[in-house]
Amino acid sequence: MSTEINPEQISQAMKWQIDHTQKQISSLNKAFKRIKDPEILKVKGTLLKTYANQIDLSKGYVILPDYRQPDQKITIYLDIKKSVIDNAEVYFHQYHRDKRGLATIKQHLDETETTLEKELARQNSFNPKDETQLVQIKQQLIEEGALKTKVLHSSKVPEPAHPRRFYTTDHILVEVGKNSLQNDHLTLTAKKDYYWMHVSELAGSHVVIHSTNPSEQTLREAANLTAYYSKGRGLKQVPVDVLKVSQLFKPKGAKPGLVLFTGKSSTLTVTPDRQLAQKLAAE
Repeated sequence: MSTEINPEQISQAMKWQIDHTQKQISSLNKAFKRIKDPEILKVKGTLLKTYANQIDLSKGYVILPDYRQPDQKITIYLDIKKSVIDNAEVYFHQYHRDKRGLATIKQHLDETETTLEKELARQNSFNPKDETQLVQIKQQLIEEGALKTKVLHSSKVPEPAHPRRFYTTDHILVEVGKNSLQNDHLTLTAKKDYYWMHVSELAGSHVVIHSTNPSEQTLREAANLTAYYSKGRGLKQVPVDVLKVSQLFKPKGAKPGLVLFTGKSSTLTVTPDRQLAQKLAAE
């Protein structure tokens, strides 16, 4: 048997991998429970539109009958700076986001549970005396990242030192991630009271505004950058979600670039502008 293959090392690597996958499943289950039933958001949006002409917006909330259960009532909080219809749209938007979030978590959960089944089956069939199996499993574990090997040389281009950087007209720094790994680092290390943006429905960069109270102009310029550095670059109108960094969280085991959020988000719709991106670029 080759001295380079250590059965105990392979056994420990499989054990570590299974433990890691089980922790991923636990984390995804917690994330799944963390997002409340999105249907109630849809109900609130529908009720606001139905009773729009009867609602006193100045109170900041309204209590309306639940059409699913006529004997029950629902308290709906309102943003008095928005119209009743705009408040309804906020609830509908949050409904769609939470629904997609749950679907994404469920997909990752199903995939991770399937992975765990395969890992357990491999562990149960492991025979440390079977040299052919040792070679196969070692290679599998290396490819899956559970068993590390020393790399003497790599032709891979190094990751960029920092995200794209821009300064708005108000001289506020805006950082735009260049790839999924950088998106993660940018988002997860940003100050919790900074603002964060991402295009709705489409793939794109994570964007962090280095301000706790950005002006409307800064928000719109940052939204334009968000739209420009996304799959919506060629569209005329791109909706951009606006949140605080503190609303974001990343389920353990989730793929790079995937984050979820709690609470409400607002939306800015902009037209991507290459000239504006060039004008605001810091370098």
